[in-house]
Amino acid sequence: MDEDLLQDLEELGDDNVEIKEEEDDDDFDIDEDVMDEDGKDEKEPIRSAAPGDDVFSVAKLTSSRNFKEIMKQIKQFSSAPRLPAHSSGPVEDDPEYTWIVQANGITVDVDNEMLVVHKYIRDHYAPRFPELESLIPNPIDYARTVKLIGNEMDLSTLDLKSFLPSATIMVLTVTATTTNGRPIPEDALHSVNEACDMLLELEHAKRTILEYVESRMTFIAPNLSALVGSNIAAKLMGLSGGVTGLSKIPACNIIVLGKVNKLNTGLSSVTQQKHHGMIYQVDMIASVPQEWKRKAARRLAAKVALCARIDQGRQSPDGAAGREYRVKVQKEIDLLMQPPPGKAIKALPVPDEGPKKRRGGKRYRKAKDRLIQTELSKAANRMQFGVAEEEIGYHTGSTKGLGLIGGQTGRIRTAQADARVKIGVAKKHQKQWMNSSSATSGLSSSVAFTPVKGIELENPEAASQRIKDVNDRYFGSTTFLKRPAQNEVDVSKKPRIQ
Repeated sequence: MDEDLLQDLEELGDDNVEIKEEEDDDDFDIDEDVMDEDGKDEKEPIRSAAPGDDVFSVAKLTSSRNFKEIMKQIKQFSSAPRLPAHSSGPVEDDPEYTWIVQANGITVDVDNEMLVVHKYIRDHYAPRFPELESLIPNPIDYARTVKLIGNEMDLSTLDLKSFLPSATIMVLTVTATTTNGRPIPEDALHSVNEACDMLLELEHAKRTILEYVESRMTFIAPNLSALVGSNIAAKLMGLSGGVTGLSKIPACNIIVLGKVNKLNTGLSSVTQQKHHGMIYQVDMIASVPQEWKRKAARRLAAKVALCARIDQGRQSPDGAAGREYRVKVQKEIDLLMQPPPGKAIKALPVPDEGPKKRRGGKRYRKAKDRLIQTELSKAANRMQFGVAEEEIGYHTGSTKGLGLIGGQTGRIRTAQADARVKIGVAKKHQKQWMNSSSATSGLSSSVAFTPVKGIELENPEAASQRIKDVNDRYFGSTTFLKRPAQNEVDVSKKPRIQ
């Protein structure tokens, strides 16, 4: 049994070796087929376009019934004259209004279809000229160039100046001599040419639609066209569903109509303009600096809402309101961008070299005399050289010299009253203070003995003043002797003790 198992394993090993040898032989045969006589690899043949793999299988707008009907109506209305009766009444009653709205809406489908056709051309023509896509990014110019070049290898014999600049032609010619592309089959080239024709046809249809809509905007929405232009007015109507739909949208939402959504490409979003709609493409907004664009767009969006409502009611059919609003918005924008008024720089006054006028008078001199330096402070500031001065403030840690104050001779000097530092007294108080401060004898007494009350306090100064008045009355040098009247009292008979 063991011998049978070993024999079976040996047979299996021989079979694996034979299979491996056969695979190696097959690989060797394939390599020999690929290698040419010069030892270089042969290029694989280009896959021809499969049946049904044409542009009409991916782009079906041009063959649609709706597209053909709209183009037919546009051609019919463009050739027929515009009647004045169509400009009166509600805007929805206008026979062209419905087709204008539909034509506006189909322009978006035309743009998407052009992108699809452009991708088809790039994918099928890349084996012939792979560098052409990066040299000519514009889809229309790319289609014209592909249709003109075809399988031609020498581009210097072709006339590309009708739609390409000279610098691009020179780079294109040099790149064609070093490209790795190779001619494509005739059936694939025919499909590419059909795609180019379709792309050019879509571009012509889009231009025809826009020209028709712009020509009719002066009749459908004259004020809106006068405010933002026929092109932007047509785009706003297409996005909102006509004049009636635009008139129902508030100004805060009109400003974001047609905005580009945020691209999730992973790149920086600094250059992505948020909430920028069709309003920002108007010429008066595009010329405004970046920091004022939003405020200017808000002002324009408010007037767009007003013009849409005016056009919806068929008021101001000549567009006068739109032109008036445009002038008003432009003035507001200019006023918004005006710099703040500059701060006037006041010139310095002319220097006065002469003596300045100072305050004078008795009051000023008295106030100045109160702050005059006293004799004591003068003595403290003086010093006798060679003699040590006395100091005070040993207990505080900081001493202060007394100058000549400590060098007195011991004589008692009477204090000299300085009239300049004397406190002034008001005139109404001078007499009262003068009487109360007059010097009196130390032997005078204020006690008087009267026969009625006995001892009483009496002002001796008042009694002496009364005696003086009586003496002056009778014995004055300038008066005559006058007999006292009956009601007068002889004060001299009143006993008093001095």
